[in-house]
Amino acid sequence: MRARGGFPVRAAMLLLALMLLASPGGLAAQERAGRAADPRAPFKVMMVLWRGCEDACRGFQDYLSFRGVPVQYVMRQAGTLNLKFPDLVAEARALKVDLVVTWGTTATLGMVGEYDKPDPARYLTDIPVVFMIVTDPLATKVVERLERPGRNVTGTLVIVPEETQLRAIRSYLPFRRIGIAYNEDEVNAVSSVERVRALAGEMGFELVALRVPRDEAGKPIAASLPDVVQQLADAKVDLIYIGSSSFILNNRDVFTRAAVERGLPVAAAGEVPVVEADALLGLVSRYYTVGQLTGTRAEQILVDGRKPGDIPVEALSRFSLIVNMEVAHKLHLYPPLLMLNAIEAIKTGRPPAGAAAP
Repeated sequence: MRARGGFPVRAAMLLLALMLLASPGGLAAQERAGRAADPRAPFKVMMVLWRGCEDACRGFQDYLSFRGVPVQYVMRQAGTLNLKFPDLVAEARALKVDLVVTWGTTATLGMVGEYDKPDPARYLTDIPVVFMIVTDPLATKVVERLERPGRNVTGTLVIVPEETQLRAIRSYLPFRRIGIAYNEDEVNAVSSVERVRALAGEMGFELVALRVPRDEAGKPIAASLPDVVQQLADAKVDLIYIGSSSFILNNRDVFTRAAVERGLPVAAAGEVPVVEADALLGLVSRYYTVGQLTGTRAEQILVDGRKPGDIPVEALSRFSLIVNMEVAHKLHLYPPLLMLNAIEAIKTGRPPAGAAAP
C-alpha cells in the first residue's frame, strides 16, 4: 500500500515517528506514554542529599514504598562528596528524571536558586523539585509564598514556630533570660534571632544575642564557641537556645558540651543537638516524619500529576517533645511529672551521627 505520490505508507509512518522524537518534548512524551502503558515502570527520582540517607531520606522512601509508588532512585551526596551543583543539574536533565528531592537549604538553593533570580542555564526550572529540611524557605528565597510557591518547587517545613517552642520549653523550665549565639552571615540565623526578639516583650523574657567572632577572612571561629558560652553564662541567662543556625548545628558537640560544663541547659529547634549532642530538650518535627510528609508531595506530583507551584509548603500538624535524659541527669533538670506523658522520645543512648543540616 502506498500513500499519495507513491511514498510507501511504512516509510511515512517511520518519518512521522522520527519527527515526533525530534520535536521538543517528543521523547519525554513517549516516555510518559510508555509509563501509562506499563504502570509498573518506575519513576526516576534524584535525591540530592548532604550527608547520606538519614531519617528524613528513609521516611521519604518508606512512604512511597508503602503507597506502592514504583521509584528508581538516583542518590547523590552533595556534602559528603563535595559535588558541584551545576554538574548535578546537568545530570538530572541528562537522566531525564521525573523529580528531584533536595535535603537542606544549601542543596536546595544549589539546585533551584532564588525565586527572583531564575537562570535555566544554571538551575532546574524544567523539572519538578521537592525540598525538605529547609529551615526558612521564605527568608532564603526558595519560594515567594508558602501557600502557593508559583514555581517548579514545593516542599515541607521542619522548624516548629518559635512561639510554640518557647511555650513548651517554659513548661519544662521557667526562664526570664535566654541566650543565643549566631553567625551573622547566615540569613536563617539572623531571621531566627529577630523572631525570638519579637517574642521577648510579649512573653516576658530578655534576649541576650551574641555574634560568633570571625577570623581575618570573615569566617566564624568554631574555637571561640566555649568563650561565647562563657559570656552567656556571665550574662546570667537561664538557658541557651539553638534556633536556625547551620554553624552552631555543625559545631553542636563543642557548643552544647561547653554549656553543660557551665551548668546551662540548651534548648534546640531541631532534633539533632538533642539526639546527637548535649542539648537538653527540643520541641521538634522529627526528621523521619518530615520525610514522610515530603513523600506525600512527591506522590501528588508523580502520581496525581499536580504542579509543584500549586502545592502548598506545609509543616507537620503534630510535634515531638524530646529530652536528653543523660543531660537532664547531669544538670539535675528532670521533666516535670505532668509532662511525662507528653514526651514522645526520651534519649538514653546516642545513635550514629550524620543528620546535620547544612
